[in-house]
Amino acid sequence: MRPRHLRPASGARGVAAAVVARVLDDGAFTQQALSSALDSSALDARDKALCTELVYGTLRWATSLEASLLRAADKPQRGLDTRMRPHLLIGAYQLQHLSERVPAHAAVSEAVDAVRAVRPGLTGLANALLRRLGSPPHTTLPPTASVGELADALGLPRALAEAVAEGLPADETRAALLALNARPTTWAMAFRDPPAGAKRHRFVPGAFALEGGAIADDPAFAGGGFLVMDPGSAVCALLLDAQPGSRVLDLCAAPGGKSALLARAVGQEGRVLAVETSAKRATRIGDNARRLHLENRVEVLVQDVRTLERARLAGPIDAVLLDAPCSGLGTTRRKPEIKLRRTDDDVHKNAEAQRALLTHAASLVRPGGALVYSVCSPLPSEGREVVARVLTDVPGLRQVDARTALPWLPADAVDEHGAVRLLPHRHDCDAFYAARLVRGASTS
Repeated sequence: MRPRHLRPASGARGVAAAVVARVLDDGAFTQQALSSALDSSALDARDKALCTELVYGTLRWATSLEASLLRAADKPQRGLDTRMRPHLLIGAYQLQHLSERVPAHAAVSEAVDAVRAVRPGLTGLANALLRRLGSPPHTTLPPTASVGELADALGLPRALAEAVAEGLPADETRAALLALNARPTTWAMAFRDPPAGAKRHRFVPGAFALEGGAIADDPAFAGGGFLVMDPGSAVCALLLDAQPGSRVLDLCAAPGGKSALLARAVGQEGRVLAVETSAKRATRIGDNARRLHLENRVEVLVQDVRTLERARLAGPIDAVLLDAPCSGLGTTRRKPEIKLRRTDDDVHKNAEAQRALLTHAASLVRPGGALVYSVCSPLPSEGREVVARVLTDVPGLRQVDARTALPWLPADAVDEHGAVRLLPHRHDCDAFYAARLVRGASTS
């Protein structure tokens, strides 16, 4: 449970500290905790933007920031007092990563004042730790630092760092790993013409960058003009190459962004069957379809994907998209809490479930139909290893090069097996893996 000694938050830094504490101590999700805190605060738009920056930046760098603070302590083995930890982390983030925006004296004094309110006997310690903080750990590493050393310095799980660095030139590794802690662009997929002058994604058609502000208040959003969506996620749906008039199955479909792109592709005569286990999450699929004026093309089925049978589908399925549940380690820029919580056991269990889901998905597509398997994770154990295992186990299933469906993909976005491999530093999107498969007539 979250420590109850945190007083009611006020000001951008106070609200941010309360959110950071909820994420680190309660296991809250960053987006929900921040949204709730901002909605109940009296912060103006400028302070809300600062609070958002402090929350996400602090959590992206939390492990590295804490290491820096402990490095400055006389007795690091004692750790940080939980009452002052969120305030120290936020102060340290400003000192190490926002020095061009926030003067050092302001970052230190604000943090010390906040500690005084919750732990008055430790203000001297707080002041000393922040003033001795030093540079971020990764900046002190030599150019020859190993992937493991960089991962530790950046606060990244080693498995994530190794997966992203795999196959990259040595002089690209540092930039690739730094990008996992970078502030991401917020992207949208246009369902009408995007705003004039909007930044377009380098290669994903229809993707454009959103400016700051409350997206839900944008008339173009409310009117179905665009869908907030990472370009990597859009690529997974586009890879299915759904054709006009076809019947498409979208498995594990919530929140419905991919279903919407598929519905646009199949046209008025086609249908998308969006399957989601959670009834609560399934409502978002319908909400998105209605806002985008696609509700007549999307049918939502609330059912466990693992028990879905052909008979329930009332006819042949031309193509299946399985965006499988996974570690989510490719999205840590947007969901920084993930890298603080995922374990190797989680990833192992995911891989077992992913193989079962993909095998079942192959049984639902008609002979000759396409099947796309995707995960928002760069880990081989959740991506190419799952596909390799299922290709061995399922007769008649074969993998085809992603460029047969998406010829505009850059060469560095496709691996040696023809699967999509997207990385933040190269492709300005989250880290994704996606493979396009085709079912032969002999698949049972």
